Amino acid sequence: MRVAFYAVVSLVMALGLASASLAADPKKPKPVDIKKEVLDKCGSIPYGLVDLNGKTATKEEMEEGKFQVTSFITQVDVYQECLLKLANTLGERLSDNDKRVLGAAIDQSQQEKEAVGKAYNQAVDDFNKSHK
Repeated sequence: MRVAFYAVVSLVMALGLASASLAADPKKPKPVDIKKEVLDKCGSIPYGLVDLNGKTATKEEMEEGKFQVTSFITQVDVYQECLLKLANTLGERLSDNDKRVLGAAIDQSQQEKEAVGKAYNQAVDDFNKSHK
């Protein structure tokens, strides 16, 4: 029993030393073309536009606008989730510049999402004021 225990301990120590020597000589990770990775895995940044005048829109147009805005917001959420998963997958391979590119893509898509939501909410306010 002791022999088996010492054999296992010896093997674990040998593996530990081998992995430590490998860790001491890390290989550089393969560089990433982050823009290509983003386009291939996540697509382009969703673009939204609210071309809706709440003062003159019909109820049906407002409902269609709501559907389009909701769909756009969902697309942005999926896009942002994809970027985060991509960042986690690539991990150590990402350079500081790659991280900035991913951060900028998330920020830009978030700003677009907020602008579309704000424009639609303004159209709703205008619609409600003109249809009292």
